[in-house]
Amino acid sequence: MSMKNENSPRNEQAARQEALDFARAEREARRVSSSQRAAEQSDAAARRASAQPRSAKSAPAKAAQGKTAKPAQARSAQPRTAQQPAGSARAKPAQQTRPAQQQKPVSARPAQTKTASGGPAKNAQPRKAAAPAGKPQQPKRDTAAAPRRAQNAASQSDLPRERAGKPPKKPRGSRSRKIWIIVAVIVAALCVALLAGSLIVANRDTIFPKVTVNGTDVAGMTQEQAAETIRAAGWDDPDAAVLTIVFPGEETFSVSARETGFTATADEAAQAAWEYGRSGNILSNFFTYLRCAVSGKEMRDELSTGVDEAALRARVETEIGELNLDLSEGNIEIDEEESILKVVKGASLITIDPEEVLSTILDALQQHQYGEVTYRVQSKDEADKVSMQELYDAVCTGPVNAGYDTETKEITEGKPGVEFDVAEAQRLWDAAAVGDTVRIPVTLTEPELESVAGLFGDKLATKTTSLSGSSYNRINNVKLAAQHIDGVILEPGDSFSYNQTVGQRTKANGFLEAGAYANGQVVQEVGGGICQVSSTLYYCTLISNLKITARTNHYFTVGYIEPGMDATVSWGAPDFQFKNNRTFPIKLRAYVSNGSLTVEIWGTDVDGSYVKMDYTVSGLTATTYRSVYDKNGNLLSKTQEATSVYHSHETPKPTPSPSPSATPMPTPSPAPTPTPDPDPTPSTPPATDPGTDPEPITEE
Repeated sequence: MSMKNENSPRNEQAARQEALDFARAEREARRVSSSQRAAEQSDAAARRASAQPRSAKSAPAKAAQGKTAKPAQARSAQPRTAQQPAGSARAKPAQQTRPAQQQKPVSARPAQTKTASGGPAKNAQPRKAAAPAGKPQQPKRDTAAAPRRAQNAASQSDLPRERAGKPPKKPRGSRSRKIWIIVAVIVAALCVALLAGSLIVANRDTIFPKVTVNGTDVAGMTQEQAAETIRAAGWDDPDAAVLTIVFPGEETFSVSARETGFTATADEAAQAAWEYGRSGNILSNFFTYLRCAVSGKEMRDELSTGVDEAALRARVETEIGELNLDLSEGNIEIDEEESILKVVKGASLITIDPEEVLSTILDALQQHQYGEVTYRVQSKDEADKVSMQELYDAVCTGPVNAGYDTETKEITEGKPGVEFDVAEAQRLWDAAAVGDTVRIPVTLTEPELESVAGLFGDKLATKTTSLSGSSYNRINNVKLAAQHIDGVILEPGDSFSYNQTVGQRTKANGFLEAGAYANGQVVQEVGGGICQVSSTLYYCTLISNLKITARTNHYFTVGYIEPGMDATVSWGAPDFQFKNNRTFPIKLRAYVSNGSLTVEIWGTDVDGSYVKMDYTVSGLTATTYRSVYDKNGNLLSKTQEATSVYHSHETPKPTPSPSPSATPMPTPSPAPTPTPDPDPTPSTPPATDPGTDPEPITEE
């Protein structure tokens, strides 16, 4: 006990010294960090709350209460602390103290816990008893920690403010629990959204978004609306053009839906588009809907059988070859609506590669690109040396009326006359690049006959003659001859021969014996009566304003047609011949109906003109005149057609001789029996002049 009491003042003195050292270190730490705290006023409250310098300061103050430390000791406390040898009871230097906010004023505890007798409390000195006298006393653990905490506080004041003012961390377990709650909420929301979206998609009655059929957008449509849209785009017709390649000169090459392998109808395509994404379960259909909304869907792959590349290649090679030929010839076109002459500059220098065209088509189909695709021509350095004066001489001409092409057997449309300014054309030409279409303004002169309705659309002439009083055999012969000429077509410039067309009149050919003129007498002749067909046809050729090349009148006048309008024929000679001198073809029609023979000539009436036939009779001579009128009834021309000299029945019979002579008019006999010519092969007879009598021969 005496020893404990003896050491108590020393322990108290050491505690006070330690408290003074702690206070000194704390003041130094505040001085060092004062400049930082002034710049960090916004974080000052947080640092003051976390740091505890005041509690550490109050402890040595209380410990020093009632006993004032000596000034010498106070001034020399810090240096001694810095130079304290090992084993000394002095605190460690302030530079090694802990941060200020982590220190606790442990050293102040002996000054605050005293017993009633003036000694320290039982728990105020947790260290061991003091060492024997004369032996350096080791500092106690709690009192020695105070200077170190002060040093740590000073070091902490030098740290960056964001670390020095960092709030204390929350417990790790609380944060993990919150993260799991958030994840669970998100997953639940996604599940609810997935279920809701799946139900919405399942109840949709329209096609999924961004769905197309051969490039035609049908998204958001009902099946019926999609069918109408596809049909309007031309995909309902497999032969409709769905891809067109545009070349220089505005030439085009079109590919049909059938050639792309697409043969589905509009209804089938619309049904396939509507059913897409509806064949799985509710979740798979929803994900298909999402894929369509993001990347779209082209239905051609499901509906197309693929492109027949070999067939398409063959067609490309053929048509591109023709296009290259057109380009080599200059590719000149006249646009009558715009009054523009279109010429491709450098056309003769351009050669289009069929393989490149095929590749362009296949690439467009693979990318589902439809409509028009322009074929780009690589420009060349070589210029097209074309003189506009040469072009003028080659293109400019007067108007050409519509006509008929005898080689193609087709009607040709009329062509207007073309004129243009050579100087202006040359300026436009020089400013254009190779491959460009130069558009030269032109002056057009329309033709008188621009176009016609068609071939054989107009009845040029018709004539009906009576068969009254004719025998059965004669009617048979007339019918047979009419059948031979019915449907005959004569191109412009063609000639017609009656004998060659009808052929030799023999029983083998179906002709029968009937009354005919022979040597001025009425006899029975095979083919008798067919002169009525040739005479009726002759009249129609006059009305049609055709050119007569061979015609002979009968020996006697006939009762079924006007004087001067008849034409007699006989196998060998005479023959009836004419030529189609009109612009368009003509067609002959001949038939027997209701006891009459009708002959018609059909063709193309280009100007509305027409013919009237007049005749005069003087004795046994008839003179005919052809009068031509325009469509307004104005007389255009009147010419003498023929002079026909007939004979009287009282004229005595002539004696046959090599030269023409008068033949007596025979008395008609109803039942002559002529002998037919055994040679069935027709020959071209010589033409006779109108108004002259032939040798005494049979007139059928």
